Amino acid sequence: RLCSRQPWGRGSPRLAELAPVRQVATLSKMRQTLLRTRLGLSLAASVVGAVQMAQPARSRSSSAVLPLASSMQSSQRATAVLVHGLDSSKETWSGVLADLAAAGYPAVAYDLRGHGESPLGDPDEFEPAALASDVLAAVRAAGIKRCVLVGHSMGGRVAMRAAAIEAESGGASVLRAVVVEDMDISPRTAPELSAEKRREVAAWGDGGEGAPGRRFASWGACREALLPWYDADEVRVDSWRNKRVRPHPDSSWWSDINPLARRLAWERVLASDDGASAWRELAARSGSGGLPFSVQLWHADVPGSVVKEGAGEVGGIADMSGQMPAARVRKFRGAAHSIHNSARDEFVSALCALVDEASLEGEAAAKHGT
Repeated sequence: RLCSRQPWGRGSPRLAELAPVRQVATLSKMRQTLLRTRLGLSLAASVVGAVQMAQPARSRSSSAVLPLASSMQSSQRATAVLVHGLDSSKETWSGVLADLAAAGYPAVAYDLRGHGESPLGDPDEFEPAALASDVLAAVRAAGIKRCVLVGHSMGGRVAMRAAAIEAESGGASVLRAVVVEDMDISPRTAPELSAEKRREVAAWGDGGEGAPGRRFASWGACREALLPWYDADEVRVDSWRNKRVRPHPDSSWWSDINPLARRLAWERVLASDDGASAWRELAARSGSGGLPFSVQLWHADVPGSVVKEGAGEVGGIADMSGQMPAARVRKFRGAAHSIHNSARDEFVSALCALVDEASLEGEAAAKHGT
């Protein structure tokens, strides 16, 4: 029976008042409509349910960001931080970087200010402390927590100053070891430069009005600009093509070599007493309670080496060792000035061993809270 509790509408006849045939027909239509409605609702519910079941589970996003290991840093080992010398750039370490990466040792090489692709900045601020602070800031900006700092030649003087800065800070040092590659603290004399040449070399700054900097329209233009600063040595300058002087995608040529930075490095770093001063500071701290990192003096063999080996030679290896007995000295037999290139296998092996040693010592110190 159909319930007649509610009216169909104002003025509509009641179902009982309809003619019998009409009642039957109407009831039949009502049943069909009700059946279709119920069937439609049932099908709709089934389709919706199927769609909901077919939907993949939503991924939950996490607000926590986890530190990732990289070719620059690892939770297992300290990072080797490599600093080049005079008239050079990070590219001098390409072979060492490849070897370290193949062996699973994190490493990074930096261009000092005014070298490679790094800007020179204000020439008046080109000092050993600024160069060292640049390196330490770059290391920390990269998120590196511990490192073995290697400085080649002039970069060795920068490494000494960086070590002295870290030792003086009194805080947790990012350094675990410092390697000075074929450099001592003996006094050096910068080549003389006339007033006219000093004005000309200023054009090698960061660029700007009247100063093209280190970008040139062609290799030929760059070559001609470099030759006067390197005794017109065509063989030497030509050897830099596609290496220290490279084409850019915009067809210009960029020179990693910078005669102005070379001049400043000679006057402010190599010919200064900052290396001797930094070494004295390190030696004093080493003797009064130790340094939070080891110090290594790695030097080449004669005639390639630029360091003084003999006893009694002021600022030489023997003098440095006498001031800081804790410093470890190693001679690479048969190696030339750039040990990392002339005796690469031995150099990389020694560096890997030092990184492992420094990493283990760092872990032990952390466990004991020192």
